[in-house]
Formats: sequence, C-alpha cells, structure tokens
Amino acid sequence: ESSEVAIIGKRLDGTIETWNAAAERVFGHSAVDAIGRQISLVIPPERVGEEDRIIATLKEGRRIEHFETERIRADGRRVVVSLSVSPIKDGDGNVVGASKIVRDVTHERQVEAERSRLITLIENSTDFIGVYGLDAVLIFVNHAGLEMVGLESIEAAREVSAWDFFFPEDQA
Repeated sequence: ESSEVAIIGKRLDGTIETWNAAAERVFGHSAVDAIGRQISLVIPPERVGEEDRIIATLKEGRRIEHFETERIRADGRRVVVSLSVSPIKDGDGNVVGASKIVRDVTHERQVEAERSRLITLIENSTDFIGVYGLDAVLIFVNHAGLEMVGLESIEAAREVSAWDFFFPEDQA
C-alpha cells in the first residue's frame, strides 16, 4: 500500500484480485470499484490483444519487463504506462495469476515529445541558434548557424572564440 507504483494482482481470466493505493491514483478507480472486475476496465479497446499476449507469455512462466503501452483512467483520459508483469504460481508450480507493476510514464513521454519538437524547430530554423557556456565555449550550434559563419562542423566552431561571431561594435 505504501508503494509509489501501482501494483495489481489478477487471475489468468483477467479478474482483478488486488489493487493498491498507487493503482487508485494512476487509474482513478478505487480498490472497492476495481477488485472483482476485469482488467479490461483500464485497457483501451484497441489494445485488448496486448493482454492476450501478456497472458500467453505468463502461461509459459516468463516475465514481461518494462512493456510500454496506453491505459485508460476512470475519467476517460489516457495514460502512458510501463508494465512489468510476473507470473503467480500455485504450490505445484502452475501459473494461476499475474502481478503487475505499473508506472505512469505519461509526463516523461510528454517531456520527450516537447524536447523532440524543440530539436526539430532548432534544426529546421534558418536563424543562427547557438548555445555557449559561461566560459564562452560553444556547446551547440544549429546547421543554419554553421552555414552563416562558414564552418562545416561544431568541432570547427568550437575552435573559434565566441567573440569572433559578433561585430566589433556589438562585442561590448
């Protein structure tokens, strides 16, 4: 219950047996609402096939590590999650269920998407975009910036003083 990640126990038929407090936070369903229902409660219809593949893997006695997918919250919003799923075995070694550890990675994926959009913007810009450290050493310059100053690579640009990129009257 004190875990920061959602931990869900389910039978092989998909019936939810355990649902911790973090699962409540991630999916918006209380344990009372979720336990006894099918795991499809949180699976988008177009992703139900993933659950069949997860069950097949578990029946072979194998774990699933960090499977990234989408799930649905009680309010209908989608969340990107990373699943780790382990088989639960009975005393005879037969797989009877699964333990799922679910980490909400929605924010991380949004940050990566923003970073990707920024990189695309910078790389496609026709403006000089450069980043220098406080020691005036070049950290980054985009392709357009290299072309503007007549250099072929960032390595070549690092050999030029930052001050050389400014007109003398702008150096102050």
